[in-house]
Amino acid sequence: MADKLLDLHIPSRPAVLDSVRLGSIELPLPAAPDPWHRPEKKQPCTATLKLSYSSAVAAAAADDVSLSLDYGKLFRRLESDVRNMALQQQHALQRIISVEGTRREDMRASALGEDPRVTAAIVANCGLGLLDETAAGVRRMAHTHQSPRSSFSGASTGAGAAWVNSAPIAADYGQCEVELHLPKALLRADGGLLYRCVTVWGYHQRARSAEAEAIDSAVRCPVVLEEEFRIDGIRCYCILGVNSHERVEKQAVVISLEFKGPGQLAWGSTVVDTYQTMTRAVAEKVEETSFQTVEALATFVARIVTVDFGNERVTVLVEKPSALAFVQRSGVEITRSQEFFKNHDVPRR
Repeated sequence: MADKLLDLHIPSRPAVLDSVRLGSIELPLPAAPDPWHRPEKKQPCTATLKLSYSSAVAAAAADDVSLSLDYGKLFRRLESDVRNMALQQQHALQRIISVEGTRREDMRASALGEDPRVTAAIVANCGLGLLDETAAGVRRMAHTHQSPRSSFSGASTGAGAAWVNSAPIAADYGQCEVELHLPKALLRADGGLLYRCVTVWGYHQRARSAEAEAIDSAVRCPVVLEEEFRIDGIRCYCILGVNSHERVEKQAVVISLEFKGPGQLAWGSTVVDTYQTMTRAVAEKVEETSFQTVEALATFVARIVTVDFGNERVTVLVEKPSALAFVQRSGVEITRSQEFFKNHDVPRR
């Protein structure tokens, strides 16, 4: 469920856009999805954060670290926010909204750490907050260097003048791309659960409700433009193939499911609500099948995901590790929607 809060303006990408990237961050989560469905259990998580802004021109022109975004501080703050996620969760959810200007009430009601969208919101909130803080600091330094007293003392000459005349970090545009990998979230998926989202600063045009007035005072808020869920490595054993030897014994098949679309909308909540039960159902039902083509098996899986579990759209990848001697995996990838199965009479086997 979501309430309409406000109309949004999202700035266009600047001509010069630079990024700070933290890759493969080990983030032990105080609470996260548990394969045995136990609440508030610590789980491993690997995160990648890409914080994009306009721009690093001033720092490069002056070769001055004080004009750059401090990725060491970013890591320390991120580590602290995740460690204290019980305190940070509500703060992040009060601010972050969808591209349609709505908030997901079901995200607010989720148990601590159970919704990967909330954990990613904490990470994005941390990144965009530090960007805002850095931009404000650079502006204060620019004002100091341009003041009459600084000019009289010669502070605005030489290297100082070089960066004052360059473009400082802009405060109006910020983008944070977050990837989370939860390797232990699912019993039947060797690759675990992956979640990715892209969050930007958005500016409201007018308040829609009393709740939106609080946002109005802050002028802007983080907006989730897009998000993606991926379940990797569902390993099953079934009869699959047209060759005589493939009809004798079950072989391994590896299935991956991908969901993507606009951020913080109803389709994402459906994925979060169903992915654990759905993964188990896919694994169990596939092992009862006996298809001749990988295409038929992939379509069978897509039907389970969309029709049986109510997901709008899914991309299914089915791979056969044993099919070809000198190929690690061969397979087929398809994308199907609920609408497809309404309009096509695909037999259920």
